[in-house]
Amino acid sequence: MNSIGVLIPILGITCGIIAVICGYLIKSQKMKLDMMREQGGSNAANGEVMAELHRLKDRVAVLERLMTDDDRKLAGEIERLRGEDARR
Repeated sequence: MNSIGVLIPILGITCGIIAVICGYLIKSQKMKLDMMREQGGSNAANGEVMAELHRLKDRVAVLERLMTDDDRKLAGEIERLRGEDARR
C-alpha cells in the first residue's frame, strides 16, 4: 500500500478524535459562558470566552472540511504544506 493509502485512514481517525475533543471544548466554553452570565460576569470576560468559542468553531470547521474533502485534493494540500515546511 502506498504512503497516501496509509496516511488517509490515519488522518481520518486523527481528525475524528480532534473533532470530538474540539466539540467537548466548545461545550465546556458554552457552559463557562452560561455560568458567567448567571454570576453577572464582566463584559471583558464574556468577550474572551466568546472569542475562544469562535476560534474553536473555526478549528472544527477546518477539521470538518479536511474530513469531507476529496482524497486527491487533501493529498495535494498535505504535499503543499510539506513543501512550505521544507522551505522554512
